[in-house]
Amino acid sequence: MIASSPCQTAPSGRSLRGLLLSTMLALGATVSAQTISGTVTDQADGSPLVGATVLQEGTTSGTVTDLDGTFELTLTETPATLLVTYVGYGTQQVPVAAGQTTVDVQLSQGSQLNEVVVTALGIEREAKNITYSVQELDGDQVRATRDPNFVNTLNGKVAGLTVTTGASGPGGAARIVLRGNRSISGSNNALIVVDGVPIDNSSRGQTGNDFGGYNSIDGVSNINPNDIENVSFLKGGAAAALYGSRGANGVMLITTKRGEAGRIKVDVTSGIATESPLILPELQNTYGQGNGGVSNTTASGSWGGEATTYENNISDFFRTGVSLDNSISISGGTEVTQAYFSFTNNRNQGIIPNNDLNRNTYNLRLNQKIGSRLSVDLKATIVAQEINNKVKTGEESGIVQNLYKIPRSVDLGEYEAFEDETGNPTYWTTSSIYMNPYWTLNRTLNTDRRDRRIFLASLTYDLTDRISLTGRANLDRSNDQLTFRFYDRTLLFAGPGGSYQDGSGFFEENNFDLFLNGYQDITSDLRADFLLGTARNQRESKYTFLRANGLLVPNKFSADFGRVVSTQTTISEREYQSVFGTLSLVYKDFLVLDASARNDWSSTLPAPHSFFYPSVGLSWIVSDMVRLPEFFSFAKLRATWSEVGNDAEPYRLLNTFSVQQGGTNGFIAQDGVRNIPDLKPEITRSIEFGADVRVLSGKLGLDLTYYRTNSVNQLFLVPLPAPSGFSDQYINAGDIQNTGIELIAKWRAFETVDFSYNTTLNYARNVNEIIELSEDVDRVFLSGGFGRTAGVVVEEGGRYGDLFAEGWLRDDAGNFVVDDMGLPIGSGGGQTFLGNFNPDFSLGWNNRFNYRGVDLQFLIDGRFGGVMVSGTDANLAFDGTGDYTEAFREGGLVLDAVTEDGTPNTTAITAEALWTRVSGGRYSFGEFFAYDATNVRVREVAIGYTFTLPDRLKIRNLRLALTGRNLFFLYRGKALLDIPGIPERRMNFDPDIQLGAGNFQGVEYGNLPSTRTVGLNLQLGF
Repeated sequence: MIASSPCQTAPSGRSLRGLLLSTMLALGATVSAQTISGTVTDQADGSPLVGATVLQEGTTSGTVTDLDGTFELTLTETPATLLVTYVGYGTQQVPVAAGQTTVDVQLSQGSQLNEVVVTALGIEREAKNITYSVQELDGDQVRATRDPNFVNTLNGKVAGLTVTTGASGPGGAARIVLRGNRSISGSNNALIVVDGVPIDNSSRGQTGNDFGGYNSIDGVSNINPNDIENVSFLKGGAAAALYGSRGANGVMLITTKRGEAGRIKVDVTSGIATESPLILPELQNTYGQGNGGVSNTTASGSWGGEATTYENNISDFFRTGVSLDNSISISGGTEVTQAYFSFTNNRNQGIIPNNDLNRNTYNLRLNQKIGSRLSVDLKATIVAQEINNKVKTGEESGIVQNLYKIPRSVDLGEYEAFEDETGNPTYWTTSSIYMNPYWTLNRTLNTDRRDRRIFLASLTYDLTDRISLTGRANLDRSNDQLTFRFYDRTLLFAGPGGSYQDGSGFFEENNFDLFLNGYQDITSDLRADFLLGTARNQRESKYTFLRANGLLVPNKFSADFGRVVSTQTTISEREYQSVFGTLSLVYKDFLVLDASARNDWSSTLPAPHSFFYPSVGLSWIVSDMVRLPEFFSFAKLRATWSEVGNDAEPYRLLNTFSVQQGGTNGFIAQDGVRNIPDLKPEITRSIEFGADVRVLSGKLGLDLTYYRTNSVNQLFLVPLPAPSGFSDQYINAGDIQNTGIELIAKWRAFETVDFSYNTTLNYARNVNEIIELSEDVDRVFLSGGFGRTAGVVVEEGGRYGDLFAEGWLRDDAGNFVVDDMGLPIGSGGGQTFLGNFNPDFSLGWNNRFNYRGVDLQFLIDGRFGGVMVSGTDANLAFDGTGDYTEAFREGGLVLDAVTEDGTPNTTAITAEALWTRVSGGRYSFGEFFAYDATNVRVREVAIGYTFTLPDRLKIRNLRLALTGRNLFFLYRGKALLDIPGIPERRMNFDPDIQLGAGNFQGVEYGNLPSTRTVGLNLQLGF
């Protein structure tokens, strides 16, 4: 067992120096630079290829060919390898010897299109032979702009990928969904795989209703983007089948950097960025504190008379967060030994004062050849992270909700003194729920620490030149500590003297796999590629949470001073074992038949614990088999069918019991959920058809995919009657179908010696349908119920993510109905369907320009359709602070409706009467605050300059870039209800930010605003 130290600890300065010294001793020597020139031509007719890319492998040094197909490039070292690429043609690796000054390259079209992508188990395959959809991003696309959780930067870059983030501030968990939601009660997150091995990406404890709470962090946020070489997205079941049950939702496969043979390279990356709120509520600035048009300095709302208001009393509370990201890496080696070491420090300030993240990441990777056949890959990653004062989301007195409750005529600056001389909180009125936000800021504190260690060891032995055996072992261990300190007199959360909570978590995952892979020529035209392997996965967690509700010594935050102390410990262990295999038959390099099979044995399933799933795929390179018009450079068709299993969470087979305090010696109580002894694994069956076509000499590429998935044997809860002794019961049932289309269009529009322009368009549409649930239940909530705003429902005949809420009553003719006071009547029971939180389709348009060392890239990202409900907006309406509440303050608003007896409404009302009725304080008519979530934004902009420096400076590359993320919206959706006379209401929140990163989505309530980021990045290489 490997010992874990507290999060604050890290390798000492002395051990780091020793590590660096030993690393550098293993690296190769520097060789002087030289200039190489040559031509790039079409092998078939000898014509020059204009705009072909010539890149020195392992560096950023490169150029493109001119109108004559010629190029000239200064190499940073020799010997070197040139990568010569041109869309529609095969990539060539051209060696350059020391002293060599010229080289001529011929590229071939058609079947020589040998682009390589990383697929399951980290194995590289030629893109043209793959039978399923894989989309790849290089590391520069991932790092274009910075975020403490790099997956937040991926929206718009991958077709079919939707990323949403819990509103918790820096380092918050993200929800990563590929091709729609499949599981009712399980995770819909894609599996995260690093260097071929799954890592723990649990996001334990996400907000599951609009009451709110504190969200936990996830695992993927610990990955350092500076260490990423590329990211592949395996979207379909056939692509992910080799990862077993955890790959049922697709796979995000991350390949990290390693050392290369050659001189020692030192790369320094340094960035500074500022963050500010992207969008805040739009507020009125005419009326002040009071009720009924009469000013009152003890009122909670702003329904008083005209008054002096403080326009910035909310916006001034937020700060401009400053983030610093600094990284250094050292790499190099010989043909036998290569090494890569990096250290990265992230210091990120949130826009809420005192909400900060500090993270140190150490990464070491060593590759060693032992003899002519054995190679070793060793990797160690250490992450030490601390997050201070994660932001609470939801309705229940979080800091954002407390801030938004301030009346417009109150100067918030006067309340920075958040307590009086006796320690009582200061507030502008009385409340049993809400408090001065400065009190929340300074007197409700939390700290989240993580110490994470990931170790990987891989050995590969080449049995022959064509067959190799690989064995890998991976350990991923995290130690988390989470503390909460609620000061005395904090409403809702503090007992007498204050309250203290401490949670400690231990999480460990072990992966072991062994596989044989290679190829064999059966005939001169037929080749067999094969892989056969076995794997074991073990996961263990232990979480202990201690609560001291009330402190004997006020604000002495220790369990030793607790008035009432309780503890709760949760332990989980699980294991699955697997055998798997794939076979690819390649005929004349234009027809590929893929087949895979896997059998898993899971400890969470009943004996014999086994489930099996296969896949089959076909790839046909049409352009190699038949002669197409010259317009086509490449054409490929593909089809797959797959079945992927998914086991259950542990301890679902037998009923469980808990030890509880009480009586004399405590007691054992049966838990409220009846489990399912004959549990069956969830199965996802999918089909996929695709076409990859490249035209105009390969400059324009189109990749079109159609897919359909059906997830059956869903595991979810149904309610039971009280006499049963249980509150709920698990059952297997249901069939959730996702059907979709994805289109990826890439166009190399212009390519000359001095100027190039490339653009990529990602389009995705997913249609979800609940084919069936169960005879026992026809509706399942993804939350506790309809809640304060809306309930998220899975209902037979509907779609995953349908939102229902209290609505405005309509008669049989569809007319709105009001009471005898002219005010809206609720529909009753929260049964009004509002829409679905998923977008109808998404679009990302990425553009890149290069001109003489200057590069500009920008990404415009749009999500079209979908609905979200805002509890924040309901509170702004109730308090009279939203800008739309200015209209009809004096009365005169006659709603376009009928009375209960069907006669047209003629009764005039005031804005206060309308908005206080439909908002209801904490429980609203959700339909009034539902918004079309359509939005189009400038997601990313980066402009950089790569300096050309004299060789004598020994600087390999120097680049300076100005970046921006989430700069502004081009379009925002509006409220679903358009009330005549009331100003149009635009969505004043960001649908990318959700209450949490779990399955409960589509509701905004006291969410932290998303941020606009502007930064400056420096890249320096020696």
